[in-house]
Amino acid sequence: MTLDERDLRNGLKFIVGTWRPDFIVSLFSNNLEHIPASEFKDGDGATFESLSFEFFEDHTVRLTDTSKKVDETGTWEQKDLLTYRYHLDKFDGIPEGPFKDAAEELSIENGHLAFAIGFLVIAMKKTAEGVVTEEKKTDVGDAEPSEADLAMNDIVGTYAVCEAMSMVDGKFGTFTKEQVEADVKKRVAAGDMDEETAAECLSSFSMMIEFTEDHKVLWWRPLPAGVSEEMIQKALEAGEIAGVKDGMFSSGGKEWKAVDGKYYYDTGEHREVFGEVQSSWDELVPDENGAIPMSGGMMKIKKI
Repeated sequence: MTLDERDLRNGLKFIVGTWRPDFIVSLFSNNLEHIPASEFKDGDGATFESLSFEFFEDHTVRLTDTSKKVDETGTWEQKDLLTYRYHLDKFDGIPEGPFKDAAEELSIENGHLAFAIGFLVIAMKKTAEGVVTEEKKTDVGDAEPSEADLAMNDIVGTYAVCEAMSMVDGKFGTFTKEQVEADVKKRVAAGDMDEETAAECLSSFSMMIEFTEDHKVLWWRPLPAGVSEEMIQKALEAGEIAGVKDGMFSSGGKEWKAVDGKYYYDTGEHREVFGEVQSSWDELVPDENGAIPMSGGMMKIKKI
């Protein structure tokens, strides 16, 4: 499989550090018992406690075994999401074949790194984190638009929700209002859904999203039934809602901008991957039908 930049970054953060044997499994055992590394002894009477691997972010690895006075260096690489391979110069004298392949392959198994030596599988756990240099990335939110970017305003306008995430005919995905409406009518008629739940299923299609000339993204929703003008005015004065028009209200908005000829909007979400903060800005990219996915693909919108 092809690993993208994020896969490789996550794989790097996972493996870099010190790993030591946690338990051993003999493939000849009847129940594949997990024998603690401190209890399993080799032919010389030594345990695997003295063995350790230290992986570095420059893709080098150090293998030490204090009981056998081994201190070797080599390289490692990530092969796929759950597999790594490492190589030590010491292995050059070992004939190519299944034995060597198994010894040089590291597989992720329930948070452990496992490799095989003959009929033994050694499962290691990380005992110390290594150093992974933080990437310095320019967030879209910090980028300054060029004059050409500032002149871009094709995105400005009001958009309706043309597709939304829903359950239709037992399948979960993005569907049009017509598809969702037909499904909920069928379920209401069959007694599998009440009218209130049906209205909730269709509520996403009642929203409007407005991209303003002053680079705001406003989400407009219908005013609840029974809300008086006095209540609306109090909500406006208290800052609970930001605006009211055409029977709809907005609770405020985020920002949109153009950078390097592409449109983005700030979701306002706090995102982290393995403790690393990610951008809250999403690119606005129309699909083949001109609909723009938003909210992480939970809905699609079209200009009206």
